[in-house]
Amino acid sequence: MSGTQLQDSVVEFAEFLNGLVRRIDPSTGWYAVFAGRDPEGLRACLEGRDVPPWDVVESLLHDLAGLPGEHAGSAARPRAQRLHARAVAGHDARPGARSDLHGRLAAMLYEQRRAARRTDELRATAQAAAGFPEALRLGDELAWAQDDHARAGARVGELRSRLEALDEAAERRRPRRESPRGAAARRPARPRGARFAGLEAPEGVGEAKEVEGAEEVEGAEEVEGAGEGGIPAAGPAPRGARFAGAYGEESAGDGAAAGGTRPEAAPVTPEARLAAATAAARLVRLRATGDGGLAYAELCAAAHRAPEEIPLLIAELEHAGLASEVPTLLWEAACLPPAGLAAAADALVAAGRTEDGARMLRQAVTRPAAEVARATLALLDRDRAAPALELLAAFVGARTPQEAAQAAEAAPGVLGPLLLTAAERVSPHRRGDVAHALRAARL
Repeated sequence: MSGTQLQDSVVEFAEFLNGLVRRIDPSTGWYAVFAGRDPEGLRACLEGRDVPPWDVVESLLHDLAGLPGEHAGSAARPRAQRLHARAVAGHDARPGARSDLHGRLAAMLYEQRRAARRTDELRATAQAAAGFPEALRLGDELAWAQDDHARAGARVGELRSRLEALDEAAERRRPRRESPRGAAARRPARPRGARFAGLEAPEGVGEAKEVEGAEEVEGAEEVEGAGEGGIPAAGPAPRGARFAGAYGEESAGDGAAAGGTRPEAAPVTPEARLAAATAAARLVRLRATGDGGLAYAELCAAAHRAPEEIPLLIAELEHAGLASEVPTLLWEAACLPPAGLAAAADALVAAGRTEDGARMLRQAVTRPAAEVARATLALLDRDRAAPALELLAAFVGARTPQEAAQAAEAAPGVLGPLLLTAAERVSPHRRGDVAHALRAARL
């Protein structure tokens, strides 16, 4: 698209957004929340000076779909996605967009960590609440903190994707260097340096380091025994049942890795079914009476019961019309100790709820790097290479390369190669950043 077309795409989306909000009651729903929290930001989006994060658009579509007689919310979603993608491309083509995106990413990473700390604090306080009024208040605050954290995570991913798109566009425009051996070993150096690390420095900082790092990688390819990304090969990749399929591609199907085993569903006992049905019935009563704090306590307790009860409870909640409680249940399960987290993921996959298991693992990436490492090793101990990579891919996409190196310290020979594979799934640039961090940490 030309510069004029890109600019027009921002205006076109603003017109779509104005048409959407004119059909929504500004005093209720997510529209009221956004208008109250950031009126200037919302105004900038409506005037075509900015493009809102996708989670905001999605919430406004949810408001629209919830109105009596309105069925346009779901129908408008494909058009909204298409116009939003074009508007983002138009906005990011403006001068200074990269620096702006770096600043937003820094702010959103801070917000993500702040929301995670706030969530942990409220969870601990709610569990020790002295009475019902206090539990109710804390339950409501916790729900908002969890929403803040989820939105921050979504926006971090969106901003990283936008920066990656700018980097890839710049790489395509950059003239290729000829190798000393002629036009035939021709291959552009893998980008290096803070500019490609996401947050480490704004554009222009560390350019000399980038060139130096690229030469280092080229030289490493000619050294016998050097591994990918310039990391010395410590020996053959680990083998055996624990690591089966971890270094290969996933097979087609429901997410089981090649060479790994698929979890078998545990026998469903009458006691487990009764416990799930009872918990769902209690939640129905508590939500009907507005007891949010006690409802949250019920979900906490359910997440810490036997792993095979979690998919049963999700099915009961959906049957009772309480599907909105499922994300909270998964969030609480994501806070289980590493072994419990792995068992819960197994139970969900075995019950056919692969996406719920993946979502729970993605939510676990807010935990300290060492805990994410232990959870990954627990999954590998259960011969679950695919979910282990799912967890690490979400981790390297949401955290800094230096934090990825911290995670590798728990078992460098196992986690180092897996982190590189996971980072490659995010993008080639992210893989280069993680490789550089591992090398700097001498892992």
